[in-house]
Amino acid sequence: MSTENNWNQLRNNIKSCGLCEGLNSEELGTDNAPGYGNINSAVVFIGQSLCGKPCIEAQIPFTGGSGKLLDQALEEANVSKKDIYITNVVKCHPPNNRKSEEKEISNCTPYLKQELNWISPEHIICLGKDAWGYFNKSIASPCLKEVKMNGKITTIHFVYHPSFIKRKPKKEQESYIGSIAEIIKLSNV
Repeated sequence: MSTENNWNQLRNNIKSCGLCEGLNSEELGTDNAPGYGNINSAVVFIGQSLCGKPCIEAQIPFTGGSGKLLDQALEEANVSKKDIYITNVVKCHPPNNRKSEEKEISNCTPYLKQELNWISPEHIICLGKDAWGYFNKSIASPCLKEVKMNGKITTIHFVYHPSFIKRKPKKEQESYIGSIAEIIKLSNV
């Protein structure tokens, strides 16, 4: 595990990043946010890219919007958002909520890799295809996989992005919330 100084340096590097033209711009509404939460968490959530204004203002991924489903899962698991770690493949908010481009994913990959190496979680919950693609671009539907990270087994849960689930019937949303809560409970956060 790294020191607090290393984490602060990583956050500063993310906040000052200028690798992607048009991103990390207050004027364009494409600001970024580093990961949020407990850097010793046994669970890490990985999203696709930073949501818009609510996430930018809070500097917390999955604030409001589809993040409400994750908030409900955390509540069901009796865990606070600050007790887990939540991040994105792309740390910036793409203009007009467009899909992240491959070069943006590639530019942010070192940040995510560093976060995961330092945390070395028991469970990683990948929310959506960009997050799935970080580990395996061929994954086409929800599943789980075990990988070795830092000498220990980490279970990766490939699940749908909550924005996709929010468009589904209430019963599917409740099932999704329950399954996320169960993963969190497995990790004894």
